[in-house]
Amino acid sequence: MYRTIAASVLALAISSVTLSPAMAEAPVTYVKIAKPAADTPVLVVEPEVSLALLTAGGSQDPKEEWSQSARKYIGASLTTVLANRKYKTSTVDLNTTEDPRALQMLKLNDAVIDSISLSQIVTYRLPTKTGFDWTLGDGVTTLVPADAAPDAPPAYALFVRVKGSYSSGGRAAMMVGMAMLGAAMPMGGQTIQASLVDLKTGQVVWYNVIGVAAGTDIRTAEGAASAVNVLTTNLPL
Repeated sequence: MYRTIAASVLALAISSVTLSPAMAEAPVTYVKIAKPAADTPVLVVEPEVSLALLTAGGSQDPKEEWSQSARKYIGASLTTVLANRKYKTSTVDLNTTEDPRALQMLKLNDAVIDSISLSQIVTYRLPTKTGFDWTLGDGVTTLVPADAAPDAPPAYALFVRVKGSYSSGGRAAMMVGMAMLGAAMPMGGQTIQASLVDLKTGQVVWYNVIGVAAGTDIRTAEGAASAVNVLTTNLPL
C-alpha cells in the first residue's frame, strides 16, 4: 500500500511540473558551477526507459521494443549534444553491470530523482530544505570506468530516465468520440527526467524534467534528438 501511495504522489509531482509549473513556484533545480573546459570527460549513463501502449480501456501494456528504440536514440542524442559542446564522452550501462556497487548507485539515483520530483510541489516540499542540495555520496566514484584515463577521469555523470505511454488507435478513436460529447479523455504522454552528478563529490548539480511535446516520437532518431535538445537547453555543460 505504501508503494502505491508513493507512486501516486510521485506521478502527481511530475504531472504538476510538466503541466502546471506555476503550482511549483519555479524551484531552483541546479547549483552554480564553473563551465568545464573543452575536452572535459563526461560519463553518459545509459538511459532508463519504460514505454507502454495505453489501450482503449485505459490499461498500459509495456512495450520493450519501444523502450529499446527510445533508449538507443536518446542515448545517441545525449552523446551528440555533449560532443557538439566539445566534451569527451563515454557510456556505461548500469543495468547490465556486474558490479553491485554501481547498480546500487543507479537505484540510489532513482530514489534521489524521485525526491527531487516531489520537492517541485509546494505541498510536498520539505520546509527545512531551502536550496538545491542533493547528493549520491562519495560512493559515486564506483561509476568511473576501470579503463578511464587515471589523469583525466570523467568529471560528471549524466543520468536520464524516461517514462510514459503512447495511445492505441482505439484509445484515440474513443478520445474523438468523448470530445464530441464534451468530455475529456487522458491520452498517452512521456516524461523525461535528467540529472548531472559531480563524480568527485557525488553532488547533484543540475536537474530537469520535461513533458515530450505532442507529435514528437522519441522512438525515432529525429524525435529523440528534438526532445533531448529541449531537455539539455540549460544543462550547465
